[in-house]
Amino acid sequence: MLQKEKVAVLGAGNMGTAVAQVIASNGFEVRIWNHAGDLEPLQQIKELGENKNYLPGVKLSTNIVCEPDISQAVKGASIVFVVVPSGFVKNVVQSAAPYIPKSATCVDVSKGLDFEGAKYSLTTDVLGKLLPKNKIASISGPAIAGQMALGKFTAMNVVSEDKNAIKMVKKVMENENLKLVSSSDIIGVETSGSFKNVYAIAMGICDGLELPTNTKAILFTTALKEMVLIVKKMGGQSETVYGLAGLGDLAGTGLASASRNRRFGEFLGKGLTPDEAVIKVERVVEGMSAVKALNILSKKYKLKMPLGDLIYRIIYSKADPKKEIDSFLKNLA
Repeated sequence: MLQKEKVAVLGAGNMGTAVAQVIASNGFEVRIWNHAGDLEPLQQIKELGENKNYLPGVKLSTNIVCEPDISQAVKGASIVFVVVPSGFVKNVVQSAAPYIPKSATCVDVSKGLDFEGAKYSLTTDVLGKLLPKNKIASISGPAIAGQMALGKFTAMNVVSEDKNAIKMVKKVMENENLKLVSSSDIIGVETSGSFKNVYAIAMGICDGLELPTNTKAILFTTALKEMVLIVKKMGGQSETVYGLAGLGDLAGTGLASASRNRRFGEFLGKGLTPDEAVIKVERVVEGMSAVKALNILSKKYKLKMPLGDLIYRIIYSKADPKKEIDSFLKNLA
């Protein structure tokens, strides 16, 4: 028997499908939507019970219902998960907002920063502005989509200013293989979840250059140090960076072979241009926009972030990865 709460998932990529699978396996009906420019995942899920494009090899629950109409996807939903690339969150939620019940909890799984000039908003802030009467939450942590969908043990942070929102997210998502650790540090969770993508690119560059583990460990610890600096300056807590949403997610994203940000970095290290690397990854690389945000904010706060600057130069100034890493190590203090 299905649980009474109805769930909507906006975004049928690998993570959106994984989130839908976890919740559907818990006995909830999940309506999953994807944008009109890419309806093939919905067709595959409906006809084959599998998202071959984004999550191949995972047999999906029959509790997942495909819905190409966003108004119908969110109609009557108790909780809505937004799982699209951060650059598309605003447009997607704007389209859905008139149809989302005011009582529904809206959950950000995208994580990122929305910039208008030099001003920025957290993704949860964007949701809050578009859905002022709804409860807003976010989940973030080391969650490789394929592993999570297959029921491999996963733990993440869930954060909200509203305790009832956290309870709702836990109710639909938690089971013996997935645990959510509560937090109230929205800034720390959101920014850690975004900036870890930048440093995952650095881990991939190490792989592409075939650098030894000793060297990779230096960049990893520098990445963590820089994440603490920027998160604290933005008003988050250093403890959050050392937890699941920070260190945990950095390890998961930066070291996992399937990670798109790590793979993007690996292709850069092997000599591909950023444009060529994106084509090889065949997915949106969130770290590319995140490193722009990091560059803007480090200048705004007058922070020294040599590793973040290095990644920015490699991507946007076409700097040579090997020369940049060699110079970084030579000047290591």
